[in-house]
Amino acid sequence: MAKFDLGAFARSLEGAAVSDLDTSAAQVQRIPLEDILPNERNFYGLRDLGPLADSIAMEGLLDPLVVTPAEGGKYRLISGHRRRAAIEQLVEDKEHPREDLRLVPCLVRTFRSEAMARLLLILANSTARVLTSAETMKQAREIELSLYQLKEEGYQFPGRMRDQVAAACRVSAPKLGRLKVIRERLIPDYMALFEKDKLPEQTAYALARLPADFQARLAKVCPEPPSGMRAEHLVKRYEEGWRWEPELQCPDGKKCTRGDAFLRRDAACGYVGDMCGGLTCCLNCKEAQRNYSPCERMCSKAKAVRKDARDEAKAREAARKDALSDQYKAETQGYAQRLLRAIEAADLPDDATFPWDYYRSYDVATVRAYAAGQFPEGSVWSSACLEPGRCHDPAATAKVLQCSTDYLLDVSDELGGLPIQREATAAEPAVPEEETSAPAPQGAPAPGDGNVWYPASVTPAEGQLAVTMEGGGDFTLGIFRCGTWLDLALDSCGIGHELEEVASWMPWSPPGEAAPAPAWRTEAPERSRPVYAKFDAEGTVIRQAAWYDHLLQQYAFKKGGVSIDARCVGWVPLPEEGDQ
Repeated sequence: MAKFDLGAFARSLEGAAVSDLDTSAAQVQRIPLEDILPNERNFYGLRDLGPLADSIAMEGLLDPLVVTPAEGGKYRLISGHRRRAAIEQLVEDKEHPREDLRLVPCLVRTFRSEAMARLLLILANSTARVLTSAETMKQAREIELSLYQLKEEGYQFPGRMRDQVAAACRVSAPKLGRLKVIRERLIPDYMALFEKDKLPEQTAYALARLPADFQARLAKVCPEPPSGMRAEHLVKRYEEGWRWEPELQCPDGKKCTRGDAFLRRDAACGYVGDMCGGLTCCLNCKEAQRNYSPCERMCSKAKAVRKDARDEAKAREAARKDALSDQYKAETQGYAQRLLRAIEAADLPDDATFPWDYYRSYDVATVRAYAAGQFPEGSVWSSACLEPGRCHDPAATAKVLQCSTDYLLDVSDELGGLPIQREATAAEPAVPEEETSAPAPQGAPAPGDGNVWYPASVTPAEGQLAVTMEGGGDFTLGIFRCGTWLDLALDSCGIGHELEEVASWMPWSPPGEAAPAPAWRTEAPERSRPVYAKFDAEGTVIRQAAWYDHLLQQYAFKKGGVSIDARCVGWVPLPEEGDQ
């Protein structure tokens, strides 16, 4: 017998005439719908019937069904299961039944070989639809069985059977191999999802390469299957010897039994580097100790340790805030006592008010309470009130308090005017204000000429303002309060978070003074170097650590970084590599 060209046979089913593979000439007959039986071998899904039914309702059935005689005068459907289902839907419509479609045009064929009939069923149905991976898997299996039966009946197929099946299914040979692995090795729980098109082929193929008992364990541990990439990671780790059976001991000496928890965690992790496999105790795992987004699968003991550490940190932060609050209250009490002197001299009533900062006025009763150390119960203060530097309109406030602005701004101790100024003598010449320098910090030598950087080991005075350099090389403005450096935003007069790992610091102004001690330089630096500068951005002054490029004669946010377009109005030097 001649060789059978399966590719030509498959192409003929798209509209070309089928060769004499059957024993009778094609005969078109009109057969009652109820006499056309569905083929139990058809495994293709009946999807998207609505548009097909609309087309048949408007134009009629353009392509006849292909059937073969069955027992009892019935006919078994070979090709056209979706068309038959669409016609049945139209005929049985309760509102507008289409009785004219009950007699269905059919092409009646009989076959010498049952295998040939099965092959025709598969290929004819596969050419008219987009197949899911599960349908392609079943199709390949049925085609393979049919071809082996045809081979026993005398048909010859050139080349490998796998290539013939791939050609008939119109898929690559490697894809066919993956589907075969899935068909033969995927456990029923996952196979049911795969056949419903709820498990991607990549995931199914990865899971099928794991032993059946491990698949069953994974299905029990993880109700939702892992993604394809995560499943591949599990396969990779399994091939490396991981079994998610930890050989660890808890602090109480008991054996760790959290293998399934580790497996569940690794099945949901982002990439292979995040997987733990139960090789490290949660108490020692860095993923459980991270401040942000820690591992959600850590054991209860690690969670308890983490909670204790978090509670201790909260307690320390609360104590720090309480200490700062007490200091701010003490400072506020001192400011209030100073104002109370002017209030009592002016004999102002308790309900009299005076303006202070941008958004708030104070009444005399509040100042009296603050001067006596009486503050709202349970209040925690983040800054001091009634500081002279916060007075927004000194003239208006001094007018209400009937004192001079010099007294109000703590320039003079006299309610009515300035203190007496001493004249310079030959033995004691007057020192220009701009040449004064900040007092040396505790335990440090005198600053001398220029800007001086001190190591973190040198303790500054309480309230010292400074440019601080952190261990990573970042610079910022800070203030020293209660033994720690705090981030200080000079423009908003607000205090932010605690600065960590301060390596060195440069005095910005003496404690309690607002004017900067290091002199701002206006001429351009003589060489390329890091600086702390202030820039005029359309009327807004911005302070920023920057890099000056002498060759380009411009400032940048960092060395080799984006240039700063705003005009520099002043700068002070920052330390360079190798500076002490």
